[in-house]
Amino acid sequence: MKKFLALTLLLTLLCCTVFCFPASATETTKVTVEKLDNGDYIETIITYYETDDRAATRSGSKTNNYKNGDGEIMWSVTVNGTFTYNGTTSSCTSVSRSTSAPGANWTIKSSSCSKSGNCATATATATYRYLLFSDDYSMTINLYCSPYGILS
Repeated sequence: MKKFLALTLLLTLLCCTVFCFPASATETTKVTVEKLDNGDYIETIITYYETDDRAATRSGSKTNNYKNGDGEIMWSVTVNGTFTYNGTTSSCTSVSRSTSAPGANWTIKSSSCSKSGNCATATATATYRYLLFSDDYSMTINLYCSPYGILS
């Protein structure tokens, strides 16, 4: 019985150690809004993880959500980037993108991504169809990393 009690206590302590303490990385999010003349707006969200600065790498994403006046997402594009930095320079080491078009009558026509220097870029074009007509809308997102690992 003492062994069972000791084992139960040890497992409980182990679970508390594993599940109760926060991870070493914390997420940082910055949101900005750009209002458009037609009443719609573009919400920009930058997300990245605070990591051990000795690793000198930073991963994050930047999303542009095209929203209607009611705040519903019509379409969006996200660029994901991984960067290295050393206090003097920074460089993008990998890039990817994702798109979505949950709004009625919206579809993604094309998308692409690239990296250059300290910048990860994604470009997407969405099409809005109404009756027999359609309009194309394009967005380009640039995610930059400073020499100190700050994403913008």
